[in-house]
Amino acid sequence: MRHQMHQLVDIFCDRTQHQSRGAPQQRLRLGEVEDGFNEIMLEAVDLHHHQNNDEESSPLLPEVRQELRSRVLRSSVLDLEEKEHPVVQKTEESFCDRALRLFRRLLYQLQLKWQAALAWLREKVAAGFQAFCDAVEAICSAFNSFCTSVAQVFRSAAQA
Repeated sequence: MRHQMHQLVDIFCDRTQHQSRGAPQQRLRLGEVEDGFNEIMLEAVDLHHHQNNDEESSPLLPEVRQELRSRVLRSSVLDLEEKEHPVVQKTEESFCDRALRLFRRLLYQLQLKWQAALAWLREKVAAGFQAFCDAVEAICSAFNSFCTSVAQVFRSAAQA
């Protein structure tokens, strides 16, 4: 995962260093890096789950996997960031300073996005477990009721 991310950074730096400083090009290149990072991290989640869990006892349901993907790949955080804080072009800013500033913003936004996705997933899991617990409690209650009625039948038969 780290190697793939480093490759994306290298590609971004190569393209950015050799092209103009226009904000639309930078947003486009940052969007490509953001999409690449998200895809790499989603693949890592799938791989980690597959390697560390038995699919039968702990399936990552396709609908949960798809919802996580859509939450992470939803509208670009960079576009949202641009509306709130337009890029300030600093004419004296060096390439390294500019790249660092852009990556700090990108990483901060990705961190926020993935933290929100993790919070959603935790809520989803908790709700799923609660529904499962409710189902088990209902079954136990029905079983207890059955046992009580069978015990009454045997007591009635024994008294007769």
